Amino acid sequence: IDIQIDKDRLVFYFSFQAINGGIVMVSFYNNFLSCSDTATLHDVIAHINHIRALAGVNHVGLGAGYDGINLTPTGLEDVSRYPMLLAELARDRLWSSSDIKKLAGGNLVRVFTEVEKVRDDWLAVGPTEDWISLEDLDGKTYCRYPGT
Repeated sequence: IDIQIDKDRLVFYFSFQAINGGIVMVSFYNNFLSCSDTATLHDVIAHINHIRALAGVNHVGLGAGYDGINLTPTGLEDVSRYPMLLAELARDRLWSSSDIKKLAGGNLVRVFTEVEKVRDDWLAVGPTEDWISLEDLDGKTYCRYPGT
């Protein structure tokens, strides 16, 4: 794996989240945090701060993933440990009380409020069953339509 290319992709992805108003939810899976089977609460904080630096405080949230990961960081074994994470962030001058509220759920609520607005705007349109023509795909398809 070319690490520089992966870093460039991440910078683009995180920047795009900021541009489109989205959110990057931080996974607590040890291998994503430290590239090993072990990680700590401080690895999570470093990961959160890295994403914040790239995308901004309005575009980072806690994704954890406890329902789908088998390795958790020491100090964040389950959601009952969130107060320790948030208290540690509160000790950092980078994080205001308002910033911590955004991270802990405010950003997610903001994004889903926008999602609901889009849903409401498109409610009258309904789904379409139209096929996309091969000309519109310009030959960049990974699948084939039946009969083609």
